[in-house]
Amino acid sequence: MPVSVKGDETLGMGREITPAWSAPLPAAIEGRVVVGGGAESLAGNLFSLEEPWQARFLDLVANLATSWAWSGQRPTQDEVTAWLAADLSLYQQVKRLLDAWRRPILGVTSALA
Repeated sequence: MPVSVKGDETLGMGREITPAWSAPLPAAIEGRVVVGGGAESLAGNLFSLEEPWQARFLDLVANLATSWAWSGQRPTQDEVTAWLAADLSLYQQVKRLLDAWRRPILGVTSALA
């Protein structure tokens, strides 16, 4: 669907542009995460961590999701999944953090072998 753009002094003419996506807007742009089960998978990965790391990650996610207004109770897996599915930025932050946490540190793993 072309979008009309009014000309300005720098271009001196009007033009039409066509968005790279087809209408309607992708869900991620509308504020929803398009991860196809990624939120459920990521939440499952958080809940599969061993203690004390599981509690620490869940506490961090709950506080990030609620702007540090979380009650301190352990969130349910459904709550975490909903937060991750509703907030692309939160999903990306938590995914990067968990990926970094699980990534072996170079040198340390080879020294232990």
